[in-house]
Amino acid sequence: MDSTLTQAINCGFGWFIVVLAIAGYFLTVRRMGEKWAFWLVLAIGWGFFALANTLLTAGVEAARPVIIGIWFSSFVLVVMSMAMLFIKLAQIKRHPR
Repeated sequence: MDSTLTQAINCGFGWFIVVLAIAGYFLTVRRMGEKWAFWLVLAIGWGFFALANTLLTAGVEAARPVIIGIWFSSFVLVVMSMAMLFIKLAQIKRHPR
């Protein structure tokens, strides 16, 4: 598979997950009446991933170290959002309504 095609697929997938995470945030607010920061951190993390792949798809090779930094930041934010989700679910289990 061509690397440009792979980057374009990753780019589209990343932006799709960003939209889903934002929709999840608003759905959680509407149905539960709570604002879970997990959704926003997840959207930002996937947004960084999508941004890095968008830059690579566009052919921006001169800023390769910057792209690697954006890509690494995306993984840190996604892992952090998963930790936030587990903490929130543990709080809900400990103090059910």
